[in-house]
Amino acid sequence: MNLFKTIFRFEWIQLKRQYAQLFALALFLIIGCYAVYSGSSVIKHQKTVIDTLNQQYNSDYELAVRKFTDTLTPESKAQAANAGVPQAIDFRLPPVASNQPKGFASLAVGQRDVNPYYQKVRSQVDFLDNGNMELSNPSTLSAGNFDLSFVLVYLLPLLIITLCYGSYAEEKEQGTYALLTIQSASISRIMIYKLLFRAAVVLVVTGLLSSIAFIAAEIIGATSLSDILLWSYITLMYIAFWFAVCYFFIQLKNSSIATALKLVGVWLFFLIALPSITNAYLSLANPVPLRADLASFARHAAEEVWETKPAALAALFNKNNPQYNSSINPAKDSTQNGQRFIVGYYDLLERKVSGYAKAINDEIEARNAQAQLLAKFSPSVTMQYLYNAIAQSGRDGHMDFQRQLSVFQKKWKHHIYSRQLAEVNFTREELKDLPKFTKANPTSSTEILKGSLSIWAGLMLFLLLANWNGKRESSSINL
Repeated sequence: MNLFKTIFRFEWIQLKRQYAQLFALALFLIIGCYAVYSGSSVIKHQKTVIDTLNQQYNSDYELAVRKFTDTLTPESKAQAANAGVPQAIDFRLPPVASNQPKGFASLAVGQRDVNPYYQKVRSQVDFLDNGNMELSNPSTLSAGNFDLSFVLVYLLPLLIITLCYGSYAEEKEQGTYALLTIQSASISRIMIYKLLFRAAVVLVVTGLLSSIAFIAAEIIGATSLSDILLWSYITLMYIAFWFAVCYFFIQLKNSSIATALKLVGVWLFFLIALPSITNAYLSLANPVPLRADLASFARHAAEEVWETKPAALAALFNKNNPQYNSSINPAKDSTQNGQRFIVGYYDLLERKVSGYAKAINDEIEARNAQAQLLAKFSPSVTMQYLYNAIAQSGRDGHMDFQRQLSVFQKKWKHHIYSRQLAEVNFTREELKDLPKFTKANPTSSTEILKGSLSIWAGLMLFLLLANWNGKRESSSINL
C-alpha cells in the first residue's frame, strides 16, 4: 500500500510538470465540448423540424374544421359539404410520423443525419417519395457528424497512448529503472500502478466530459438512469481495453519512440484500416442494390396495373381485402370512376412493388447481418454500434422506426378505406379521433451487454499476452 501511495504521489507531481500531457488533456476536453455542441446542434435542428411539422398539422387541422362551418358563400357551402370526404381528409390531414430523437442522440448522432426521421402518412404508399429527405451538405455527409461518441471512439485512445507510451521507457532513459528494480521485487507491479494512475486521470477527464454532455442534452431523471449506466459501462470498458493494449506494448520494454510508433500503428489498424477493409469486402461480396432498380420497377408496375380492367381490378381487391366486402357495389365498381378501382389500383401497385422491395430489403438485411458479424473484430465499429444502440440512432433504430411506421400506415389506410369504399364522410367531431402515430423507444440492455463481449475478449487477450511476455522475460533472466 505504501508503494501504491508513493507511486501515485510521484506520478501526480510528474503530471503537473509534463506540460505536453496537460496540454493533451486540456485539448481533449475542448474538443469534447465542441463535439457535444456539434451533436446537440444536429439534434436540435431535427427537433425544430419535427415541431414545425406538428405546428403545421395543427394549423391544417383547424383549417379543415373551419371548412365544416364556413357557409357564407356558395363556394364555401360546396366545400363544407365535401369537408369530410375521406379522400380530402387523407390529402389535407396526413398524420406526421416522426422518429423523435432520444436525449442520448445528441451524444451519438449515428445515422440520423442520413436516414429520414419523419414521414407524412397517407393511405397510398409512395416508395419513391423523397419529400421527407432534407438537403444536406455533401462534405458533412461524407465526413460524418462530429459528436461525443466520435471523440470517445477515435480520440480517447490517442489520449491514452499519449499518457502511457513512456511509462517504462522514461524510467530507463532517466536512469531510475535500476533503482526501482533493487527497491521492488516486481517492476511489473510498478508499471501497473503507474498505469492505474493514468487510468484514474482518464476516468476523471472522461467523467467530466460525459457529465457536461448529460447536462447539455438534459439527460436527467430516473428514466434515463439505465441509459447513463450503460453509456458509462461501455466507455469504461473501452478505456480498459486500450489500457490493456498499452500494457502489452509497455511490457515489451522498447524505447519510448518505438512504443509510441507501435501503439499508433495499432490505433491505425483497429480504427482506420480494419473498418476500411471490412467495408471494401462487404461492398464486393454484398453490394447494395440500386434505388434506380426499384424506381424502374415501380414505373412499369404502375403502367401494368393501370391497364387492368376495372371489374378485374375490383375483384382482385375484394379477394385480397375481404374486410371491405360489405360495401361492394357491382354497378359502380366496374367503372374507372368507382372507388374500388381507385383503391384497387393503389392496393395492387403496393403489393407488386412491396414484393420487389422486400427482395431488395432482404439483400440489405443479409449484408447488415454480415457486417454486424465482422464488426465484432473491429473495436471502433463495435463501440459505435453500442453507442448508437443506446441513443437509438443507428441502423437498428431506424429499421425499428420503419417497422412501426409500416404498421401505422396500414392502420391509417384501413381508417380511410373503410369510409371511402362505403362513401361515408367524416364528421367534424370524428376528426378529433383520427389515428396518431406514437413511437415506442425500447432500449435493449441485453443486446448491448452481449455486443460488449467482443471488447472484453480483446481486453483479456492483450492482458494474457502481456502476462505471457512478462513470464517469458523473467524465465530468460533467471536462466
